Amino acid sequence: MRIELNAIQERASIYTYYGANIRLENPKGSQINYQEDYQEFTRNIRRAVRRQVQNHKVAVLHLDIQDFFRSIDHSRLMQVLADQALPASRLRLRYDEHTQLTIREILFLIMRRSEGLPISQQNIVSNLLSHLFLYPLDCCVREIQMESNTSLTFHRYVDDMFLTVQFPNVEINENIGTKMLDISTRIGEHLSSNLGLTLNPLKTRLDILTSEDEVDELIERSRLVSFYRPLPEEGGEPPQETLNRAILVLSTLREQFRQRGYIDRIATNDDLALKQCFQKAVVHYTRSEQAQQQLEAVFQDWHPALMSKSIKVLVFLISRVPTALNTLFAYVCEGLRNPQLSLTIVHLAEYLMLIEEYNGEFNNEVSHLLKTSSNPYTHLLGRLVNPLSPSSNRYINIEDSCLQAHRSIMQQVRRTIIAERRGVHGLAYNHLLNVLQEWCFCNQQSSVTRNHYDRNHVVNWLESIAGHSEIMFVITIFDRRNRNTISHPGDESIEIAPVNQTEYEEHLAKLNHLLPNFWRRLPNC
Repeated sequence: MRIELNAIQERASIYTYYGANIRLENPKGSQINYQEDYQEFTRNIRRAVRRQVQNHKVAVLHLDIQDFFRSIDHSRLMQVLADQALPASRLRLRYDEHTQLTIREILFLIMRRSEGLPISQQNIVSNLLSHLFLYPLDCCVREIQMESNTSLTFHRYVDDMFLTVQFPNVEINENIGTKMLDISTRIGEHLSSNLGLTLNPLKTRLDILTSEDEVDELIERSRLVSFYRPLPEEGGEPPQETLNRAILVLSTLREQFRQRGYIDRIATNDDLALKQCFQKAVVHYTRSEQAQQQLEAVFQDWHPALMSKSIKVLVFLISRVPTALNTLFAYVCEGLRNPQLSLTIVHLAEYLMLIEEYNGEFNNEVSHLLKTSSNPYTHLLGRLVNPLSPSSNRYINIEDSCLQAHRSIMQQVRRTIIAERRGVHGLAYNHLLNVLQEWCFCNQQSSVTRNHYDRNHVVNWLESIAGHSEIMFVITIFDRRNRNTISHPGDESIEIAPVNQTEYEEHLAKLNHLLPNFWRRLPNC
């Protein structure tokens, strides 16, 4: 394939990604990096827009293709691949008519029709094929750039596309809109006539930006923060400065609350600034005398109602300030005694019970709740107070010692319960599978990072402790999750196969039957 053109494209400010770097000439040298690619995709867009908005207007066109994966015609795909392959590559890879026919037959066997590519979580084959299928579009954008807009930048992660163009401040928005409509129309015509694809008018959006504040709003609205890592100009700094930025956010929240009595929401950039405190260097720095003095100052007279904003990082930071932490403990105790128990209080209690500084400050209140409440979330907290609770009181049948040792499992169980109680059974089903996957990850103690621990790792490990029928059930719930929600980066597609309450409860019961069996078969149990 014409991989050698990538460098030329990037020099022309055209950036394309698909979650991997497949090397056909050296397959062993291939790399799969969904997170890194999508991170670079979003970083490049943010960098381009922030650079272009300086003393200018910037038009940002977000393009979406209607039903992209299901609309790729197999015969057109084979032709596009043939056009992109150099003669020597076609000969070396034996990409002839027989190979093309074989690939089309395989795709037809999977899709049961002559259009579409299979969609599943982290499907690198479909990502690669669809990425190559849109290569003619990249060439079309390059032609548009050469003809009229040297400032144009184009960013594409498979079919998720952003196009930016810089305009003088004096240019009126009507003229900008007309020019961008011309570009959008030309791209739409190219997709239709050459690839048989259609732009989705409901999801294709134009933004005209004139300031940094508007750039921040675009970043937040367009989800350009996935796998966030700040640019140097956005705060990629040493730990002292990272904490300073977080403290500035906290001070602003506190002042807004004092003035208005409430905080509607926390801006995405502020939330991300707080989460940067989980970097190892910052965690270590928060134990220094200087950092603790800063935290004591910002948490003085801190109102507990603010804890619902970025709760995890706030609990972590406030745990470094004993006086503020004791005040928070007292607030939660009072809230747990309230007959009208709020979910926020229970949520906050969970996070506090899982930190090292918790010494049973409201164990009695939780124990009392267990006698008066049938809420499964309450019983989940009760298991942190009274280990060895009977299995009949467990929403998820995981041993208490395992639940207490691994906060990540606890959090997934909590998310499952909340989604189920809200009646969103499709989301609850996804979290239920996450519980199983996290349980396997923690008990296997895999050398693979959590972000790369997938279905194959789960199944391969369970083969040592599970029977064939149990393995097949695990594979089934993974497949069902993928038909319920498509969750790989850059794709907003959702297949119409929602999980209903009956199906969710059946799979929950089955999983609760299997987990104790898996636990008993672990070598260290």
